[in-house]
Amino acid sequence: MQITSKESWLAWVALGCGLVATLVVSVQVKQGIEADAVRQFAFDCDQVTLKIRERLGAYALILRGGAALFAASGMVDRQEWRRYVETLRAQDSLPGVQGIGFAQVIAPDQLASHVARIRAEGFPDYCVSPPGERASYTAIIYLEPFRDRNLRAFGYDMLSDPVRRAALEQARDTGEAALSGKVKLVQETAAEVQAGTLMFVPVYRNGWPLETVEQRRAAIFGWSYSPYRMNDLMSGILGDWTHHEGQSINLRIHDGALATPETRLFDSRGGRQAHASPARLQQLRQLDFNGQRWLLVFEQTSPASGMRDAWAWATLSGGLALSGLLFGLMLSVVNTRANIRIANHLADRLQRREQSLEESRQALADVLDNASIHIWAFDGTRYSYLNKAYYDFTGLRTDQELTIETWATFVHPDDLASAGAVWQAAYAAKAAHDNYFRLRNTGGGYRDFWCHAVPIFDRNGEFRHFQGFNVDITDRKQAESRLRLAASVFTHASEGIMI
Repeated sequence: MQITSKESWLAWVALGCGLVATLVVSVQVKQGIEADAVRQFAFDCDQVTLKIRERLGAYALILRGGAALFAASGMVDRQEWRRYVETLRAQDSLPGVQGIGFAQVIAPDQLASHVARIRAEGFPDYCVSPPGERASYTAIIYLEPFRDRNLRAFGYDMLSDPVRRAALEQARDTGEAALSGKVKLVQETAAEVQAGTLMFVPVYRNGWPLETVEQRRAAIFGWSYSPYRMNDLMSGILGDWTHHEGQSINLRIHDGALATPETRLFDSRGGRQAHASPARLQQLRQLDFNGQRWLLVFEQTSPASGMRDAWAWATLSGGLALSGLLFGLMLSVVNTRANIRIANHLADRLQRREQSLEESRQALADVLDNASIHIWAFDGTRYSYLNKAYYDFTGLRTDQELTIETWATFVHPDDLASAGAVWQAAYAAKAAHDNYFRLRNTGGGYRDFWCHAVPIFDRNGEFRHFQGFNVDITDRKQAESRLRLAASVFTHASEGIMI
């Protein structure tokens, strides 16, 4: 290969520039991929946070419905509460709910009568727990489903626990749903212990004023509430969400604004904390539910970094390959000048041919659009082409799709069955055919048309569509009708006629 020293020097300069540019672009690609990963991870975190917030709102609506049941009925018995909860089918529509219950406020002087009333309902061992004298009591008297773990909560006084008391008083004073802090549910046994939380909605006595905090405190009758075991709650809300596009996403939920082991409500890693990989990405979200704050800590521990790094390596490899190709191309440019001239000549010829073809296409389109007959193409479902005469006759818009159903609305009702039968037979046989029918124009009148169509096949013999045209034969048919009318005069005349 014969080249000058100047051209060789330029080739080496181009190679160096290509290598530098490849390194710069590879770094930018890697940074861009990492930025996209951070944005995607943040979006996933936002979606999970929104889903948890929406589900808590849905749980609050269920409990508010329980409060509304008391407002409508005055006093709700155990059977009514069971029917209400069964009607909700909360475990099917909103999984993760441990139960839906009602806790009644009990004054100290009414405690004995309350216990006697519940025992009279068929619970001889019922008592309010924990025992002891307090200024005020509550007792969980309804909790559905009333079985398994939930039996342990029957009669429990939630005012005896400071965390539960704070949420109960907040709901009572504000009239809104309140979420408790981290608790150990009464339902917990020795196996599979989970952190818990509770949601409360106040139930006030009917007809009592509720404008001020003091009035709401005086009117409180009880709370509609739900206990939640956090692992079950998150599984019901999020399902199998911890893997997204091959990436492992861990979630920890903490009660309050501090992420400490003592405040941890939920950890998607379960018992694997000691063996967890260090987090590559981390996002924090604050979830506030009527004053109760949760801190959501998202960690991406095992992203598909190999696949992402592969893009950067692919960019680097591609850049190196392109730089090498450019280097070789510049070294061979002297020997390829003739080929470039030939290529330019061929490109010019190709451009002229394309221009000529485009002019031919435009001329054909002008001919078709200016033809007085209707020209169309139909694939059995929709018309892929209609000329201007067809649009002008029917009044259809050029951006409006014409299907077989649309076509049927323009055909005269008396001709629809026969025309449709001819079309169905021709489509089944993929054969040329003639058809006759009347079409409605923009003025609402009908014109007679002769339709001729032929099937079009591709190189492999596969059917593509029908192409055809519609010819307005209204004038011809009217002339034939007049001829037949004139002939009938001679045929039915009582006089003898000779020509």
